[in-house]
Amino acid sequence: MRRPVAAVSRARRAVMRLALALPAWPTWSWAADFGFRPPRDPDDAAAADLMRDLAERILPVYQDADTDAFLANVTALQIVSGAYRAAYDSSGSLRSRRQGKPFDGLIERAILDGIYSRARVLEAEERLAFAEAYGRSFRELVSPLDNAQAQAIMARLETPLATYREPLRQAFDLWRAKGSLPEADALALVRTWLSYQSRRSFSALLPELFAAENRIRYVAEADIRIPVRGGVIHASMVRPGRASGALATLLRFTLDPAEDDARRSAAQGYVGVTAYVRGRTPDGKGAVWPFVRDGEDAAAVIDWIARQAWSDGRVAMLGDGYSGYAAWAAARRRPAALKAIATIAPMAPGIDFPMAGQIFRNAMVRWAQEHALAEPLQAGIDADASPDAMWEALDARWYRGNRPYWDIDRVLLGKRSRLIRTWLTHPSHDRYWQKFLPSAEQFARIDIPVLSFAGYYGADAGALYFHNEHRRNRPQADTTLLLGPYDATSIRRGTAPTLRGHTLDPVARVDLPELRYQWLDHVLKGANKPSLLMDRVNYQVMGSDQWRHLAALEAPERTRLRLYLDTGSREDPHRLLPSQAEGGGNARLSVDLADRRDVRGPWPDTLRMKELPMRNSISFVGDPLSEDTEIAGILRGVFDITPSRQDMDFNVSLYEQTQDGEYRLLFDPYDFRASYAGHRVRRRLLRAGERQLLAFATERVTACRLAAGSRIVLVIGINRRSDRQVNYGSGKDVNSETIADAKWPVRVRWHARSYVEIQTGKA
Repeated sequence: MRRPVAAVSRARRAVMRLALALPAWPTWSWAADFGFRPPRDPDDAAAADLMRDLAERILPVYQDADTDAFLANVTALQIVSGAYRAAYDSSGSLRSRRQGKPFDGLIERAILDGIYSRARVLEAEERLAFAEAYGRSFRELVSPLDNAQAQAIMARLETPLATYREPLRQAFDLWRAKGSLPEADALALVRTWLSYQSRRSFSALLPELFAAENRIRYVAEADIRIPVRGGVIHASMVRPGRASGALATLLRFTLDPAEDDARRSAAQGYVGVTAYVRGRTPDGKGAVWPFVRDGEDAAAVIDWIARQAWSDGRVAMLGDGYSGYAAWAAARRRPAALKAIATIAPMAPGIDFPMAGQIFRNAMVRWAQEHALAEPLQAGIDADASPDAMWEALDARWYRGNRPYWDIDRVLLGKRSRLIRTWLTHPSHDRYWQKFLPSAEQFARIDIPVLSFAGYYGADAGALYFHNEHRRNRPQADTTLLLGPYDATSIRRGTAPTLRGHTLDPVARVDLPELRYQWLDHVLKGANKPSLLMDRVNYQVMGSDQWRHLAALEAPERTRLRLYLDTGSREDPHRLLPSQAEGGGNARLSVDLADRRDVRGPWPDTLRMKELPMRNSISFVGDPLSEDTEIAGILRGVFDITPSRQDMDFNVSLYEQTQDGEYRLLFDPYDFRASYAGHRVRRRLLRAGERQLLAFATERVTACRLAAGSRIVLVIGINRRSDRQVNYGSGKDVNSETIADAKWPVRVRWHARSYVEIQTGKA
């Protein structure tokens, strides 16, 4: 125990020596805030000197009672200050202190900083080229690690530069306006700068270093060809090089080479296999027809794996998005060797793709172009623009035109697509889509453990569908669902402290891919079940810093918070009432679906905002809550409406308005087509001009503790967006409608029986 203490003392003395060696600074540099004039952008030639100056001023005054945190931050400050030898010593002290403890973010940071600072020391003291120095330092610190630890370090190292550049640019812009920043923010800025600046120097070296390290650790086979009925499946395999005996296999069946995580599975002590959808090769080439044969082919791959000498006969499937769907498609065929599936935001064809709420999204065309057709986009758009900018320009082209949605492929791709046309032919959840999903009987026979992760912000519809249908048809199913404040990106790549402007509770900052491996270790290796997955449904309550673990997300005995729409007032915003308003009146919304003046107006993506996004919408605001109120579940409701058209597409959003007036979005806005509300299989048109009840349930979930004094805000809109199908309400097939069908604005009136409700945390 003495060695770490002595090392810490040396680190603290080194900091003080460096502090004494620095020139005297104005007295304000010792205050809580540090004066700072940021550079124009992260690539500004002056940026390095400005950040060095900031780090040198923080070092003499920085203190932290947490010795590990102190060492981690001091290391970063020393590196940015140019004190590489001192930084290497500090990182070594932290590594010594963390020996025998979980391999967490602190030890990862100590190793990453140690590699870089050691490389700079070798470069200066032994006059080595930086590439040679970094390679030597990498081998010194990574080679002693086990496979899982080394994989974690390499995953951190290959984080794209853009991940750090944009937050760095935003921070520079923020503090440029203020002129100074508090110590905590200054430390965070130094750390982000170090991550960005250091990666600029070594990122080009990583592929060769990784390849050499992995050749020592693993046995890999590329472009394996697995025969299946009527074709061949391309696959790759990675297994631990020092494994003795056969191992369980983790299979990912995908169409995206970027999802290849076979090596990460091998680092966890499994054989990792990545197999590609029929027609796709590991380099991402080859056109595919999604969904059609994935279950059959994945089951054949599982049977093939079970026959290999390196397999112990047990296979589990991993899947995110499309590959998550493929896992369910295989599970319904019940191959004998398949022992578990673990999915993140699985795609459910006909449920959340290529339409959601039975409204087609233009994103299906981009997805088909990038993942199914696998060919360059040729649509006459600026080739130098970013992919997002190119597709936004194409959306605007369609939105401004007078073309029916049948022509969306011609407008966005410049040609007909048989795949897109096939999808458009099936706007309801008919037999075409149903055949890709397990039937009720097949759900009832899926008797293997199942794990699903989903997020409140756009990564939940598919996971909820599979979980609920499995439970409905097999009540005793061994199925586990985890829900939290995540979106499709963060849930796959691991959570950050913030998501789109919203600060996550500390307990929500979970490495979800790693948690999935821990669950698989429980199923396949007999390890303890992760405590975070202790029950069938496990969800994080935003604002409480707590998780809840229940047998079901919603239960009859739980109290529901019902709020009625105030229709007695013509003022906006209207009120949300605890009971139905007396008297007549109605709340009205009118939207001109032919208006295209908002073609370039961006739709907000942030989760916290000062003003409500009210485009084409009407809002209802509740009274201040008398006490902290926990809500959890799906927002449901009944609209008592008189519509002017035979159909319309609604948008429903729920917010918390805090006492300081800020709004927090509680789940991803939900769009749904009125004619399919509650029954996605068959279209039932509205009765234009007549009062009627429209029941709906959002395919979204949330869990949040609303603070006393805050208000619940409901926003209801009518869809008119450039990135999705527009329903003009004529009653015809929406694919065939054009702007000419708009004729006059669509109008809807809400009457007194309209309400929404959501489950509270009270039994």
